[in-house]
Amino acid sequence: MQIQNFFTQPTNIQQKQYEALRSAFVDNLSYEAISEKYGFSISYFKKLKYLFSQQIKRGENPFFQSKKPGPKKRSTEKSVIQNIVELRKKNHSISDIRMILQATEIQLSLQTIDDILKERGFAPLPRRTRKEKAMIFVPEKIVSPPSQPREEKDEILFTEQNAGALIFLPLIEKLGIITAIQDADFPYTNVLNNISSVLSFIGLKIIGSERFAHDEIWGLDRALGLFAGLNVLPKNSTLSSYSYRVTRSMNRAFLLSLNRIFQDSETETGDFNLDFKTIPHWGDASVLEKNWAGTRSKAMKSVLALIAEDPATRLLSYTNAEIKHADQNEAIFQFVDFWKEGRGTPPKMLIFDSKFTTYQNLSKLNQSPEQIKFLTLRRRGKNLIDKAKAIPDSEWKTIKVDGKNRKHKLVRVYEEICRIRNYKGELRQLIIKDHGRINPTFMITNDCHAPIRTLVQKYARRWLVEQEIAEQIVFFHLNQLSSSIVVKVDFDLTLTLLTHNLYRRLSQHLPGFEACTVATIYRKFIENGARVQIENDTITVWLKKKNHLPILFEVPWMKEKSYISWLNMDIQFKMDTTS
Repeated sequence: MQIQNFFTQPTNIQQKQYEALRSAFVDNLSYEAISEKYGFSISYFKKLKYLFSQQIKRGENPFFQSKKPGPKKRSTEKSVIQNIVELRKKNHSISDIRMILQATEIQLSLQTIDDILKERGFAPLPRRTRKEKAMIFVPEKIVSPPSQPREEKDEILFTEQNAGALIFLPLIEKLGIITAIQDADFPYTNVLNNISSVLSFIGLKIIGSERFAHDEIWGLDRALGLFAGLNVLPKNSTLSSYSYRVTRSMNRAFLLSLNRIFQDSETETGDFNLDFKTIPHWGDASVLEKNWAGTRSKAMKSVLALIAEDPATRLLSYTNAEIKHADQNEAIFQFVDFWKEGRGTPPKMLIFDSKFTTYQNLSKLNQSPEQIKFLTLRRRGKNLIDKAKAIPDSEWKTIKVDGKNRKHKLVRVYEEICRIRNYKGELRQLIIKDHGRINPTFMITNDCHAPIRTLVQKYARRWLVEQEIAEQIVFFHLNQLSSSIVVKVDFDLTLTLLTHNLYRRLSQHLPGFEACTVATIYRKFIENGARVQIENDTITVWLKKKNHLPILFEVPWMKEKSYISWLNMDIQFKMDTTS
C-alpha cells in the first residue's frame, strides 16, 4: 500500500504539479476538482497551467530532463582561452583569472587554467612583492550577469561569507514556506517565478544585507544565487520594482500561511504583545504622514507599522505597515480578525501600552462575544499619582518579578476596582511602585481572576517585543527606509517577520544559544564561506572551519541529506577540512 500511495497520494510539490496538470489535460477534471484533490488554489493552478503550456510550446520539458552520458568536456572555446591569455599577459595569477572568469559565469578549475597556460608556453609567475601586486591592472567594475533560472549542470561555486543562507534551505523545505509563497499568489515575471523572486529577498534578509542598493556586495555571488534557484540574485532595481507589485492582500495571505506554519500548540498561550514601530523616511519629497518617533522625541515623516509577538515562543505573528492616522486606533481589531481567520479562535489576551488604542475600544473588546482579555497601562495624571502616594504602606503587597537581567525584582503592588471614562463597566487596576521609576505605574485589565504576580509578569515580558524591534532595527535595518512607497515597506516587514522566525527556529536547535539575538546567531553560525559542489543532482556545501561549527552540525538537518523541491536536488553539509 505504501508503494501504491506514492503514485495516488503524492507529497512532493513537483509530483503534485505533474499529477494535477495530467488530470487537467488527460482526465479533463475541472478546476474545482483539481483544487480539492491536490490542495492548490484555483488561481495558482490556472497560472501553473498557463506556464506549463508556454514551456511545451517552446519545446521544453519542465519535469523530465535527460542528461547526456559520458565524461564532461573541458571548456576550450577560443574566446575563453583568449581571455585567459590576455589576463596572464597583464600578470594576473591563475587565482585572479579564475575569479574574473567566475564573474562572467565561466567555471574553470585552477588546474584547467594552469594547463591552458602551459600549453601556450607561459611559465609560472615568479613570487611577487606587494608593490608588484598593487601595480596589476584591475577592471574598474565587473558587471554581474543578468539574473535568470540556474542551468542544471555540475559545477563548483565559491562564496566568502554568504554560505549560511544555504543552511536554511532544508528548514524552508520542511516548514512548507514554498507552498505558502505559491498560495499567496505573489507576482512573477517572464524570467523569474514568484518562488525565486521572494527567496531572493529572504536570502538577503538572512545575511543581514543593509540595503538593496548595495548589490555590489552580493551581485556576483553565485552560491547565494543558488539559494533562490538562480545564477545570481537580481539587481536592486529588479528587487525594488518587484516589491512595488506586491499588495497588502498578498502579504496578508502569506502571513496567514506563516501563522499556521509556525503554530506551536505545546508552548503557545494565546497572549500577544502589540506595539507600534515608527519607521522614518528621510526623503525631502516624502508624502508619508508624520508619526511620533520616541527615539528622536519628535514627529517625523514615517511609516507606522504594527508588530505582534507571542511572548511564550518569541515568534512574530503579525505585521502591518499600511496603518494611517485615521485607523490607527482600530488596528487592534484588524489583528483580532486576522488571528480568528487564521486559527478559528480569538487571542486570549492582548498586551499593549497606554497609547495603543482608546478606552472606548477597550470596552468593545470586553463586550465582544469572546470577551477578549487585555492588559494595558492607564494614562496617569497628577490626581492619580497623589492618590497612589496616599495609600498606606500596610495595604501594598510585595511581588517578585522573574527576569534574568532585571534590577528591581521585588516590586510593591496595590489592587483595586476602578471605572474610567468611555469604558462600560469596571476594571481591575494594579498600582505598581518600587520598580525603578519615580512615579507609580497604573495597570488596568478586564481579567479579574488571574493572580497579581501573573499579570505583572506578563506586562514585564511585554518589553520583549520592544527588544525584538530593536534587534530588527540593528540586523534587518528596519530604520533605513529608502522609499516612501508603503507597499514596499509592508512587503519588507512581512519577510522580516519570516526571517526572524526562521532564525528563532534554528536557535531552538543550538544548545546554549536559544535566547541569543539574531545578530549573534548570524555572527557565530551563519556568516561563513564555503565551497559548493553540484554533482549528480546533489549539492554538497563544504563549510569553512569556524569555532561554533561543531554545534551547528548537531542540528538535525545538518546531519543528513535533504531534498529541496524547488531546486529538484538534494543538499548536504560537510566541514571543509582544507579551509
